[in-house]
Amino acid sequence: MIGSQANSAYTRLAESAATSIVPFRGSPKRVTICEPVRGWRDPVMERMKQLVQLERGWDGYRGAPVGFDIAHFALRMLDAACGVDAPTPQLVPGSDGDLQIEWHTERGDIELDVRAPNDVLAWRRTASTGPDGEEVALTNDFSLVASWIAELLEPSCATGTAAA
Repeated sequence: MIGSQANSAYTRLAESAATSIVPFRGSPKRVTICEPVRGWRDPVMERMKQLVQLERGWDGYRGAPVGFDIAHFALRMLDAACGVDAPTPQLVPGSDGDLQIEWHTERGDIELDVRAPNDVLAWRRTASTGPDGEEVALTNDFSLVASWIAELLEPSCATGTAAA
């Protein structure tokens, strides 16, 4: 563990530490392994750092900061569900230490209420679901959320024809 990591829940490793060089046995060749660059990850990590450091009573009542276990689980969940081109979600703290993760676009809305590790209430509203949307309880398989996010990114089909 790098010394600065002990002081922060979310500290990005130096660029050289994010890349591993793995030698093959009996061969002078090397393979470089690195994480994909995800545009949403740095803003999400910065926001999570803020949310886990909230003071008790941040909401004017008895609001608890977002729990580290919830923040860590949510980050792993996002890594699994979001591709490299996914839009950056909004992160909203709940007064009982939970975390709401949201995407609001012209194509629809997705909200993930991370109540605890392996306890996520997922909701979405699109033109196909109607105004009430659909709600699903999830534990550790977020492929459904990944497909919802992919749908938000699909280009919309033009229904009219161009005038001559």
